[in-house]
Amino acid sequence: MKNILLIGCGHMGGSLMSGWSNSKNYTISVIDKKKYSILKKRNRNKKIKFFKSIDDINNQNNFDYIIFATRPLELTNVFKELKNANFNKKSIAISVIAGKKTEIFKKNLLNINKIVRVMPNMPALIGEGVHCIYTNKSINKKEINEIDKLFSLSGKTLFFNSETFIDKATAVSGSGPGFIFQLIDIMEKSAINLGFSKNTAKILINETFRGSLNLLNSNNISAEKMVETVATRGGTTEAGIKKMKINKVDNIFNQVFKAAYTRAKQQGEGK
Repeated sequence: MKNILLIGCGHMGGSLMSGWSNSKNYTISVIDKKKYSILKKRNRNKKIKFFKSIDDINNQNNFDYIIFATRPLELTNVFKELKNANFNKKSIAISVIAGKKTEIFKKNLLNINKIVRVMPNMPALIGEGVHCIYTNKSINKKEINEIDKLFSLSGKTLFFNSETFIDKATAVSGSGPGFIFQLIDIMEKSAINLGFSKNTAKILINETFRGSLNLLNSNNISAEKMVETVATRGGTTEAGIKKMKINKVDNIFNQVFKAAYTRAKQQGEGK
């Protein structure tokens, strides 16, 4: 059985914790000073222990994984609190914090060489996330397989050889759900403007998204080809897509991803 120390239990940390707690292969300890009381009341799982501080944990050298899931701006204070922590040299530090590179963990966790960076996304809450993963050279193949199993509990995993792709994944899959929710909201409001009720518009748009994605995944055909299939000449879909092209929707999304990517890099620089 692997022992996990989760530092920070917000939306992402909490979703990962839920997935791991359902497995018999992991025990979980959580440090979250601000949410300590709430978390302890909400979670009655005996496999999960909650602490206000690292100083409250006696067996600090027993953790296989130390998961950092705080906000980027909180990381400096976290490192200060962990300054005298007695972690095992064989422990693996895993960051799910946007923008923060592996080198900052190596610099501040002096007795830990094994460092992993992961960018999950919000659908991990229901076990359908996508986790983009980069491991430093100190991680061996066996450990990579174990990390794969750990994050596969809450969705799919993709491993990258270059850390730069984690910031890029932050912009695409990490921030992506927010962009999709924004798009759905826009489409729902546009449907309401056509005369549909709020409830009917929600059903129409949500089911259209769900069904279209399932259809796309059921065929070995690209989204581009599916557009050609559904947008018959002279039809209603073609009329709408022409308007999207006139308004350069593709350029808008290029700018959206670039803005998110730029922000991810800035967070890594502490800005």
